[in-house]
Amino acid sequence: MPDSSPSVLVIRLDAIGDALALTPLLAAFAERAIPVDLVLRAMNAHVFASRAARETFVAPFALRSSTRENRAAIASFGRALRGRAYSHVLVATEDPGGYRLARAVGAPERIGFTNGWGKPFKTLWARTILTRSVVRSAGLDPNAPHECEVLFSLARPLLGDAEPTRDPARLRPFVIEREVPRGERVVFQVSDKWERLGIAFGEVVQAIAACADVAPLALIASTNESLYAERVARASGLTVTCFDELEPWKEAIAGARALVAPDSGALHVAGMLGTPTVAVFPPIASFVLQTARWRPWAAPCEVVRAEGAWPLHAATALAAVVR
Repeated sequence: MPDSSPSVLVIRLDAIGDALALTPLLAAFAERAIPVDLVLRAMNAHVFASRAARETFVAPFALRSSTRENRAAIASFGRALRGRAYSHVLVATEDPGGYRLARAVGAPERIGFTNGWGKPFKTLWARTILTRSVVRSAGLDPNAPHECEVLFSLARPLLGDAEPTRDPARLRPFVIEREVPRGERVVFQVSDKWERLGIAFGEVVQAIAACADVAPLALIASTNESLYAERVARASGLTVTCFDELEPWKEAIAGARALVAPDSGALHVAGMLGTPTVAVFPPIASFVLQTARWRPWAAPCEVVRAEGAWPLHAATALAAVVR
């Protein structure tokens, strides 16, 4: 710990699952009474419980944009944040806008990632902004750290040799506002993420039927994926509950007996809440490293590779996590 009281800004400009990988870090800050603010995107600004951060800001600029207008928006936002007198800014993103914002905020300590020889020009540029850097592989790290561990490493100057907790009881308060009792139903995530991962619609319907033979199911989806949800409802003969807001969606996962989901934000909600999970990943070449990086963090989990008779394997895995 530094001599003066630290105050931290964490910038994470990524999707819901990426943001949730910050949860062990936020828990460690809270346990040490280190105040923290977050900069997130509109899509994930409500993924954490209110106690997770002193304040959460929505980034008012575009990602992966170097236009004059976007740089001006970043600079203006940074000037507005300067008055909060942060001692540390953690750039927990690879997006250049996050680095530019750290520079605009002007905190004495600016810590972020560089990629070494994997991206030499970006590394040189980032070092002109950062006061400290953590080297991470430009691709998947062959040492297979979890994303939670990688993000936690940004805060070593503040947290010393502390390790990220895997205790759901310590993590849950940072994800949901209230405790939710466990129910008897297994939640199956209905999302077009299945198709975006290359997993056929018919196979998803087969997995629903196979899992329904193991335990009663509750199918959930986001309202913005209602077209896919309607297709699943017609094909499976089951009702799909669609959610407009993140909090009741998170509570559905918190109260589930278990979750079956593709590689998505739902996995990481379950992973922080301790909900037993069947995680279905596409059969890519980097399967082992990808699942090591993104499997649920603190929950019992069975990983299923989506190939061959995977719907039956998913049902077998579900039986294992609910027994």
